[in-house]
Amino acid sequence: MNHQTPNILLLFPDQWRWDWLGCERSPYGAAPVQTPNIDALARRGVRFTQCRTNSPLCVPARAALAQGVRYHRCGALDNQGPVYPQRDNFLKRLRSAGYRVLTTGKSDLHGHHDGYHDSGWHPVMGQLGFTDSIDMRGKLNSARPPHDKPGPYVAYLRQRGLMQTHIDDYRRRSAEFGRHQLAPFPTPLPRPDFTDDFCGRGALELLNRTPADAPWMLWVNFPGPHDPHDAPRELQALYDGVDFPLPTAGQEHHDGQPIQHQQIRRNYAASCTGLDQWVGWILDAVERRGELDNTLVLFLSDNGACYEWGPFGFDGPSRRGTTTLRTGDELRQIGGPGTHQSYGSGWANLGNTPLRLYKHFTHEGGICTPLIAHWPKGIGRPDRWVREPVHVMDILPTLHAVTGATYPTEFR
Repeated sequence: MNHQTPNILLLFPDQWRWDWLGCERSPYGAAPVQTPNIDALARRGVRFTQCRTNSPLCVPARAALAQGVRYHRCGALDNQGPVYPQRDNFLKRLRSAGYRVLTTGKSDLHGHHDGYHDSGWHPVMGQLGFTDSIDMRGKLNSARPPHDKPGPYVAYLRQRGLMQTHIDDYRRRSAEFGRHQLAPFPTPLPRPDFTDDFCGRGALELLNRTPADAPWMLWVNFPGPHDPHDAPRELQALYDGVDFPLPTAGQEHHDGQPIQHQQIRRNYAASCTGLDQWVGWILDAVERRGELDNTLVLFLSDNGACYEWGPFGFDGPSRRGTTTLRTGDELRQIGGPGTHQSYGSGWANLGNTPLRLYKHFTHEGGICTPLIAHWPKGIGRPDRWVREPVHVMDILPTLHAVTGATYPTEFR
């Protein structure tokens, strides 16, 4: 590396609940989820216990983070709202300071600007401040692409002869029961062709085509662990028989059988572990470049656990007022044809405990996010907790401070 200014690596999974990290002595470690690479990052960095997001929703959270403003000023008030490329943001500021500004995955900054290009680049990405991108649709939208501009992930599947397999799988999940919280059965795709793996390889590809003569900022927008909870079977197998914390209220079981909910949480945990593996592989790539010591790594998410819909979640008929709960041998039906399963408000409430409520709500359970910062050259005292409140709006001025980028004097 021929420069002294730190690189920036922003690891941003979608809908990673605040407590689901295995960090030792961590309040996030309430669940037996395997995240050894993120745990190691935390031990070598600092962990924040009081980080809050601007908005408990995907697009507004990212728009407000990029601009360093509060929700009501970010220009995207819901997931349908536009992200205005003419507005100021930290991406443009870093680019002006000489950074190569990169992103892979579900940026959600793309809005509705003329579809997604197969290359992963679109002119609006340049208008937002990026210099290179592999910008892709989120998990739910990846199976509903326009035929002419589906984006790089669906184009990749088409080239591999797997596009229709993926689309048919998601259609089967949603045709009868709606489109949002879908069944937690494994993807039919091979592990290398899964959406999070495509995103992770995109991060490595962007690093490989970025020379070391200038600093870079890489924003990795993992599509998971957002629903559907469809991690590859090899990841789900890591949690076979693993028990997760049980609720203290009686609503979370049926005839004394909470096992169906256990299975749903195992699949969510499998997605988290798959992403943790990619965190390790990306950090290894940065280290091979000789840049890890002078790279500020930030790990955080956009919102808390998702409640959709009802205390038991739903599996098909529950969206029409009934809930299908399975016990015994019927547990193996979860993920089979016709199932459509989410973990529901009960488990979302438990997952966000002791915080109240969940995604969509501006209570603590919706806006609290994990935050880990790692920067060996810049953080003097690692392996410690920071208990002062911080906000994702703090990220923009922090990046400006450590990179020397010009800080805006007025909102534009």
